[in-house]
Amino acid sequence: MLSIKEGLGGSNGFGTVAVMKNAPHPNAAKVYINWLLGKEGQELYSRALTQGTRRLDVDTKWLAKFNTPAAKDVTTPEEFEKARFYGEDIITEWREPGGEFARKILK
Repeated sequence: MLSIKEGLGGSNGFGTVAVMKNAPHPNAAKVYINWLLGKEGQELYSRALTQGTRRLDVDTKWLAKFNTPAAKDVTTPEEFEKARFYGEDIITEWREPGGEFARKILK
């Protein structure tokens, strides 16, 4: 996996989870995230949001009735990674120059 340099803008989009530095109860956060990213947590979370999980051991066939199949049900993990990955070059060659251009014309 390609790492992005510190300081570059980026977005994880939908469905991310984060832990704040120096949280008052870091072990509680670890327990929660472990549950959330586990099989049970992903089953409940994906059903609540009507979104497929990337966990291969969680059933997502039920999404077909909403006409939104999970990626894992229509492609291999390797094909999915090729299609979804945004490398650092996209950020440095497109997003940052685009943002700079927008800032100039919107002054």
